[in-house]
Amino acid sequence: MKKITFIAVLFFSSIFVNAQDIIYKTDGTEIKVKIIELTTETVKYKNFEQLQGPIRNILLSDVFMIIYEDGTKEVIKKNNNTELETQSQAQQQQPPTIIMPKIESIANNSSLNYQDFCFRGQQDASRYYTGYSSAATWTGAATILGGAVIGLIPAIACSSSNPERSSLTFPDSELAQNPSYYSCYMQEAKRIKSRKVWTMFGIGVAVDVAIVALIVSSGQ
Repeated sequence: MKKITFIAVLFFSSIFVNAQDIIYKTDGTEIKVKIIELTTETVKYKNFEQLQGPIRNILLSDVFMIIYEDGTKEVIKKNNNTELETQSQAQQQQPPTIIMPKIESIANNSSLNYQDFCFRGQQDASRYYTGYSSAATWTGAATILGGAVIGLIPAIACSSSNPERSSLTFPDSELAQNPSYYSCYMQEAKRIKSRKVWTMFGIGVAVDVAIVALIVSSGQ
């Protein structure tokens, strides 16, 4: 019984690495949380670093978008009657690329060169790109359940492929049209995705080794 419990703890702790929701506020800041409840007026959540802490609230009018742990994006927007409505990406056949509120648009700044746009693209990818969660989670699960050889299949496939455009999150719609910015954003997003996938593969291998060591030690 202890062995089963230990294995279960290792499995779920590895999956838990990516099990977080992200709230993007209308001012451009983000909060890593665990969503408790979404009402017509507020979002109830717990800070991801304090899951045993108190339930907190944030006005829905202060929220631009929520990215759930499974990668689903939900954009919060106002209609003409100022009533709030949500639009789930999972309910759309062809989900659009999510555009975050503009913070400091540099798209029309003629004094900027390729390096400037490229650097901004890399920065924005590091901050806003979270489309790697599904690939990383499935790689970890496949490695734990099927072993390192089986886990290599999704690890190589996911880490070598470019992120889907629908998984990209841009803070400025005009910047997203700039070739230099977009190219560097995509490169950085792919690097982030690859790193997360191989991290989960490594965790899966570590879990497998721990399981084998536990079985061997128990048989002695």
